[in-house]
Amino acid sequence: MVPRTSVRCQGTALLASQAVDAALREAIFGLGQHIRYVASGSGQDVDLAQREGLADASDAGSDFFEELIVNPTLLTLTRQRGELDCGGLRFVIVGYGSFHEIVLPAADGHLSVGVALDADPVAVAEQVAALVTDRGRAAPA
Repeated sequence: MVPRTSVRCQGTALLASQAVDAALREAIFGLGQHIRYVASGSGQDVDLAQREGLADASDAGSDFFEELIVNPTLLTLTRQRGELDCGGLRFVIVGYGSFHEIVLPAADGHLSVGVALDADPVAVAEQVAALVTDRGRAAPA
């Protein structure tokens, strides 16, 4: 079990399929110490967990709004472009000053993973996408 701080915020009743299930969350954190944060969003529901003891950790309040507003908007814009003539959208990587944020579309919303700067965000995105697909949460093609 990875020591972490978890927050779940609900706008409506949270269905089990809408949150990152515990096994998937643990599998993502299990990729290594470079995984800082795991979150999911679906509509008004946000579920987030952050590894404890992080240097330069972001504020839980700003994380909530990133998952509620920013990441769904990023995915909408990039998915629209990807579906034009790029073969769809696999993931988006945002390079913040203190960490990388990987955002993946999921069948019922999105999944976000914060990654340490010294990790390869593309390799991590592919590992996380494989874990998500293995658990049946992949976005429709």
